[in-house]
Amino acid sequence: MDKHLNRYQMLFTLGFIFMLALAVGAFFAGVEVGSSRTESRYEAKSLRAAAAKTAAAYTQQDLVSFYHTVFSPYREFQSEWLKMESRLEARSSTPSVGQLEQLGELASKKRKEIEAVSLEARGSLLTEARADYLHSLDRFAEAAARQKSAAVGSSPDRFLSALRADKDYKQAAAESLSGQNRYYSAMLAWASSARPAIPKQAELTGTVSLAKWSSSPLAVKNKLVADLLSKRGQMRDYFPQDLAGAVDQLIESGEAAKLGLTSFQDAVELLSGTGAVRSGDFWQIKSRLYSSEMLPQLPFFLPPES
Repeated sequence: MDKHLNRYQMLFTLGFIFMLALAVGAFFAGVEVGSSRTESRYEAKSLRAAAAKTAAAYTQQDLVSFYHTVFSPYREFQSEWLKMESRLEARSSTPSVGQLEQLGELASKKRKEIEAVSLEARGSLLTEARADYLHSLDRFAEAAARQKSAAVGSSPDRFLSALRADKDYKQAAAESLSGQNRYYSAMLAWASSARPAIPKQAELTGTVSLAKWSSSPLAVKNKLVADLLSKRGQMRDYFPQDLAGAVDQLIESGEAAKLGLTSFQDAVELLSGTGAVRSGDFWQIKSRLYSSEMLPQLPFFLPPES
């Protein structure tokens, strides 16, 4: 009997030890798998964070390269288009099929010019701005082709009304302003990386008091102007910094207070309504008002002789 019990106890003990070994092995295997998965998740999170950081980091060379390969060619087309509209508004010319054909050809030419150079800038803002400008050129070309029939025998006022009601014209203007908005967003991100006190992002939401406007860095002011122009669908021959500078001059001179203006939007309404903003105005006041501001070395921030 004792012999039988001893044998039973021995088998039970061996079975218990075997099961315990399996349990311990499974435990450590689980720990190993869990650690591997945690490390993988951590590595993936780190890679995503690094990618996001890289996407938000713009160098001055990125901004300069975009200016010369995308912004400047587009601006050359836009200037010619706006000159046509300006002459029609002033009634110094009449609608012309030939001029529309030339503008359509110029849009196609500038599109090819922009597409011929690859964009090496890091980050999505500049890539998306480039796409916006390319789409805008396409829409302008289509609007020019469609409105040739409206130009025949039409008065300047009637033609401009038809042109500005054209769906492709509206889309072209919206894409143009979107591209400008993204470009100035990239400039703001660059300024923030160079001077951390400057916010990385700014968006026009609601009314901006003149006190808040005055306390903002120029990079933020430029972005707010780009936002406002985009929301209003207004293409202009001046740059956001020209309008921002005009607002600051209005405040500095004391005229804003005398006129009872309380917001950035009020000041813009007055300046736009009186035609008080012109392309290049920024150059006249940069050294006086913005000598300490963080700005990239882009041609439109510099005097023509530079």
